[in-house]
Amino acid sequence: MDLGFDPKPQCVTADDLVALSERSGRMLQKIRDSMLQPHPRKEAPIFPSNKLQALCGIDKTKMNYNLKSGRLPQGQQDAPGRMRKFTLAETIEWTKAMLKPPARPEGQRGKIITVGNFKGGVTKTTTSTILAQGLTLRRGRKVLLVDLDPQGSTTTLFGINPHAEVDAEATVLPVIEGTQPDLLYAPQKTYWDNLDLIPSSTDLFNAEFLLPAKVHTNDANFEFWSVLEKALDPLRDEYDYIILDTAPTLSYLTINALFAADSIIVPVVPDTLSFASMAQFWSLFSDLVQGMRRFNGDAKVGKTFDYVDVLITRIPNKPAAMIVRDWIIKTYGDRVLPVSIPETDLIRTTSNEFKTIYDMPNYEGSADAYRRICDPYDQFVDHIDQKTCQIWGAT
Repeated sequence: MDLGFDPKPQCVTADDLVALSERSGRMLQKIRDSMLQPHPRKEAPIFPSNKLQALCGIDKTKMNYNLKSGRLPQGQQDAPGRMRKFTLAETIEWTKAMLKPPARPEGQRGKIITVGNFKGGVTKTTTSTILAQGLTLRRGRKVLLVDLDPQGSTTTLFGINPHAEVDAEATVLPVIEGTQPDLLYAPQKTYWDNLDLIPSSTDLFNAEFLLPAKVHTNDANFEFWSVLEKALDPLRDEYDYIILDTAPTLSYLTINALFAADSIIVPVVPDTLSFASMAQFWSLFSDLVQGMRRFNGDAKVGKTFDYVDVLITRIPNKPAAMIVRDWIIKTYGDRVLPVSIPETDLIRTTSNEFKTIYDMPNYEGSADAYRRICDPYDQFVDHIDQKTCQIWGAT
């Protein structure tokens, strides 16, 4: 039978793999640049007045009152009577004034939140990035987002090619190697106000060799799981939140991220395979915590977390998904966040364009479609910050 192609297998050499890697990197760069035209980097969105009103929970009358008072940014108008437009920085100033989120109390340190699940495709990167953006946009927080996935999906979402544009020295790798004592060197500004990034690159794969090697060759008592926690510690006073985006594997970096965390958010999609994979996540995670407690020599002392929450994401409007969603709620009870993220065509479009829903305040499609996905993310962001304020004792 003629299959239409030569079925004879071809020998693939190391040089072939290098060439394929270079070709892949060039194509990603080309796609990224075309998506971000006419600018080589992402730029902060501009918010029209109606979207600013929605963010602040105010109507046009209240907005005009505050504009006349002169206490808040005036935005720009192309002509009298035309809709005003506000920069991201101006929008953040408005939301802080209207929503009045409590300030982090004096003496309280920033919180580290790890977004993790050992399964891919559960929106860890989307959840991490939208949480980071939302905490700045809606709550006026200063946030650091750390990309710990060697594939660099979060870094890519910020318009940076992790394979071609990020050196190992710009990632967390130097603290893994021991050439840097902490991560004060690493945060870099992004296009998004008050949101800094520690990017990733494929060099992070080296952490999976470096950390166990230190245990075996240098010091049997080396606490390989606490390297990241110690390196992040000096940054906790500078940032209200440090959000760690992890790889979909139980890697040494993921273990470090889990033990560095004050809190953990576990995204899960409502399908049977994801539900089964999540059971494995809890089993391995609990084994890790128990193992570290025994290592410390005190069975009554171990790692504790402010909270560990489950976020149900990408929920299609299908009966089977509703059944699995009910399984998740029945299994994890009050650990399931009281907000669910639906699956929509719009959220798929944003991912394809290296954007999140918060990057698209000028979306020209259906307002209902926009609010259907934006409202749940707003609620998610507000819920997390309100919970943190209770922990801080902020009023």
